[in-house]
Amino acid sequence: MSITSDDINALAAQARLKITKEELPEIIRYMDGFLTGLERMKELELNEVPIFSFTEIDSCPMREDNTVKYPYRDDIMAAAPDREGDYYRAARILEE
Repeated sequence: MSITSDDINALAAQARLKITKEELPEIIRYMDGFLTGLERMKELELNEVPIFSFTEIDSCPMREDNTVKYPYRDDIMAAAPDREGDYYRAARILEE
């Protein structure tokens, strides 16, 4: 499977990543190698391999959840660049 620069640019746009022209060849080589590895895995004969099950989850000890007041909350809130009451105010990054 061969991946193109258009494929990488479309994926980067969906992930909101900026990729420079200098980075593009290395990313293409990396992704092409990754996808080639996945294609090779399809060739494995796994019919005789038992299905993995999470049997250890049944014996996992559970702990009680306790809430604890964070001791540095006021210091962190005081350092907020833009604050609205008890909340950080962040710039909108998604369109409605």
